[in-house]
Amino acid sequence: MLQRHSQRGFTLIELLVVIAIIAVLIALLLPAVQAAREAARRIQSTNNLKQMGLALHNYESTNGCFPGSGGQTSSGFSVLARILPYIEASSAFNAMNFSLALSSGPPAFAFQPAQTTASRTVIAAFLCPSDGHDAFYASYYQGVPTAGTCYVANTGTGTGTYYDSRYPTDGVFWDNSAVRFSALTDGTSNTMFFSQCRLGAGVDTTGAIPSDRGRQMVNIASKVRPTTVAPGGYAPAMNNPDLNTLTASPAAWYGGRGVAWIVGTEAMSGFNAYLNPNSQTPDVWGHGFGWMAARGPHPGGVLVLQGDGSVRFVKDSVNTTTWRALATRAGGEVISADSL
Repeated sequence: MLQRHSQRGFTLIELLVVIAIIAVLIALLLPAVQAAREAARRIQSTNNLKQMGLALHNYESTNGCFPGSGGQTSSGFSVLARILPYIEASSAFNAMNFSLALSSGPPAFAFQPAQTTASRTVIAAFLCPSDGHDAFYASYYQGVPTAGTCYVANTGTGTGTYYDSRYPTDGVFWDNSAVRFSALTDGTSNTMFFSQCRLGAGVDTTGAIPSDRGRQMVNIASKVRPTTVAPGGYAPAMNNPDLNTLTASPAAWYGGRGVAWIVGTEAMSGFNAYLNPNSQTPDVWGHGFGWMAARGPHPGGVLVLQGDGSVRFVKDSVNTTTWRALATRAGGEVISADSL
C-alpha cells in the first residue's frame, strides 16, 4: 500500500524569522553599497581635478604662465574657460568670443548674447558626480542660460585685502594674473590650484534662514559699497572680519555660487582659504567678491588640486593656519603632512 507524504510548509513564525534575517542582511549591505558608490564618485572627482591639473600645466607650457580670470583685458572669462582646449572641450572654447566681453556694463550689466552658446554648455569634467544638483541654470544669471562648476580656482587666503581678487592676491589666480611656475616659491606640492565647491541653489531668498545653506551665500551687496581704493574693495574695517558676526542677521541669500563656469568672478569660479573647508559659517559675497570657502559633497573634507598635479583630501578640521598656508604661492610656510 502506497503511503502519501504530506508536504510541510513554513509556519508563520518561521516566515517572519526569514524576513527578519533578509531585512538585517539588506540593512548591512546597503551602507556598503552606498560607500562603494561614494568611493567611485570620489575617484571620478579626483580624476576630474587631475585632468584640470594637466590642462593647467599644458597651458603654462604653451603660454609661459598660468591663466588669469576676470578683469577688463581678459573680458571677464574664468580660468576654467581658458583651459577648455586642454581638456578636450575645444567646441565650447571655439564658441566663445574672447574679443567681446561677457557682459556689457556697468552700471547695468547685460550678458552678451553671442556668448550664450558656450555659457550654456555643460562640461562633464567641471562636475562632481556626488554633488547631485542640476548643473544647468536656464535663466538665473543675468537672464541667460548657464552651466555650473563644482571646481573653483584658488585666489589666496582672503586675509587682509586679499578677499578682493580684482587685484593681486597671495594665491595663484586673480583678475588678469599671469603667475609662472617660478613664482611658486612655496613649492608646487604645497600650493593649491583648485578645490571643490557646491553648485549654487540658483535662487535668491531673503530673511535669516536660507533655502539651502550649503548652496547659498550671505549677500552683503546692499550693506557695503565697493570703494575705488585698491586693493580691497570694501572699507578697511572689512579686512579680516568676524564672519560669524557679519552673518548673524542676514537680510538676503544669494544662490549664484558656481552657476556659471564661464564667468571669472570669485563668486562664480574662485575660492579663498579665509574659512575652513565646509565651514559652518556661510560664505559672504557682494559685488562679485568676498569670502568664499571650499565646499564639497564628500563627508569630512574636500578634494584639492595641488600645483604639482596631485590631488589630496583635506579634512574640515584642518588647522586654519595650515589651510591658509596651502593657499599661498610664496608665503614661506612649512607645511607638515601630519597637519592636514
